[in-house]
Amino acid sequence: MLKARATATMILGAIVSLAICLGSAKSAKAQSLGRQPVHFNVSGPVERLEMIVNTSRILTTEHKVPQLLVENQGIIRAQPISPNQVQLSALKAGFTTLTVWDENQGEHTIDVLVYGDARELENLLMTEFPEATLRVRPLATSVVISGFVPRAEMVSRIVRMAEDYYPSVINNITIGGVQQVLLHVKLMEVSRTKLRQLGFDWANFNGNDGVAQSVAGLVSGVDLTGGAVASSGGETVAFGIVNNANSFFGFIDFLRKYNLVKVLAEPTLVTISGRPASFSSGGEFPILVPQAFNTISIEYREFGTRVDFVPIVLGNGRVRLEVRPQVSEIDPSRSVSINNTTVPGLRTRWVDTGVEMKAGQTLALAGLIQNQIESENVGLPWLSDLPWIGSAFRRVREQNNEIELLILVTPEFVDALDADDVPPCGPGQLTTSPSDTELYFKGYLEKPKCCPDGSCSSCASGVGPATFTLPNTYGPTYEPVPAVQQPISASVHDRFPPRSGNLPPNPPVTAGGRGVGNPSLIGPTGFDVLP
Repeated sequence: MLKARATATMILGAIVSLAICLGSAKSAKAQSLGRQPVHFNVSGPVERLEMIVNTSRILTTEHKVPQLLVENQGIIRAQPISPNQVQLSALKAGFTTLTVWDENQGEHTIDVLVYGDARELENLLMTEFPEATLRVRPLATSVVISGFVPRAEMVSRIVRMAEDYYPSVINNITIGGVQQVLLHVKLMEVSRTKLRQLGFDWANFNGNDGVAQSVAGLVSGVDLTGGAVASSGGETVAFGIVNNANSFFGFIDFLRKYNLVKVLAEPTLVTISGRPASFSSGGEFPILVPQAFNTISIEYREFGTRVDFVPIVLGNGRVRLEVRPQVSEIDPSRSVSINNTTVPGLRTRWVDTGVEMKAGQTLALAGLIQNQIESENVGLPWLSDLPWIGSAFRRVREQNNEIELLILVTPEFVDALDADDVPPCGPGQLTTSPSDTELYFKGYLEKPKCCPDGSCSSCASGVGPATFTLPNTYGPTYEPVPAVQQPISASVHDRFPPRSGNLPPNPPVTAGGRGVGNPSLIGPTGFDVLP
């Protein structure tokens, strides 16, 4: 009998514990859905109460309530239901104050904040997105959704669901975890230069008399007494007329030149949201900087292609992107000479911009066109202004440089490679150094090599004066030799054991030919079996 009672007591205790757990779970779920307890105990002089439209709460005090006052009766309605209890009904969203006096002349102030009813939307979001932690706060004509979601693609679906309940949705959702952004950048530049120039320098000698002009810079030196003239090397045509004691030398720089330069850079960068990343392709050149006490220090200036960017993941598949691409090149025309040392200048083009776009879209920075025309007319006063004849006393030059720059930026969300996505072969793994025979006698600079997984299908041919192909899957094939196969000695098997796995065994060596995988002529790589 006692044993039966003990068993019944244990079963009853288990049922009570289960009921308590279920009640706690229901209470937690009710609180997560915005449901609040019915009773609200007023104990302090100042209290705060939050309610939802079309709900009611019961205020309970320790003493009787003979008097109360509602500041805004359009927001809540107060109705006594017992000497120490008052029922509050929320009419519309807003804020008001309720003042309660008890029978001991005690005063209690309750700040009541009434929210709109968004429980249906909150329950729907909790059901559809159990991994997310969201909070829904309705406003007069819109709703604010805040919280965290584990993936960015959830945000767009949450916003679309909320738009069925409210015309305007304020998205304050934060994406949890780290977002990696890959940026594809293309910098395309085309530079067209057109140059036209004409200069004429001459010298005339007649016995001990002579005259020369070097306004075009084509004559570097003149010896009037000796009747000799030296050229600077910049002329395109030089001629001389010598008649007894009279000599005439002319140097003409008559040039038309067209230059076309195309620059294409495609850097790719990866970084996490909010962290800056940079890419630089170019170099540095030294600059001599004079210091005190006749000392000189060296500083380096960077040139080339550089891209700085900062991505910020906003959610809903959108990215806020700050991009600063810069292209610089050495320009000798802007050089400076100090103490017989020439320091070149730099020609730089850069853009600093910030945009908001979706992942996968492309930002095009176009219209960066520069057209520069430089003209120069150098000559002797008055003589160079003469028509036609003035060409012999002046130098004219015109250079037209047109530069077009186009920058394309495409952000994408990326993640690290899984183990099964890593390619078995990388750059340089498909070839290896040739043997002595292949290097000295056949002229191969490299030869195919199997990847770690044994695949050689992507190997193509040897590189060098002679090439070879791979018709099979495990090594090169050489000229077929109709000879009897010879067995391989035990020493060779000791040095080169058979390969394991699904690969075929080491083929035998044929007389007059070299088997695949076997050693070559001399050195640590092996030998060839000669007939």
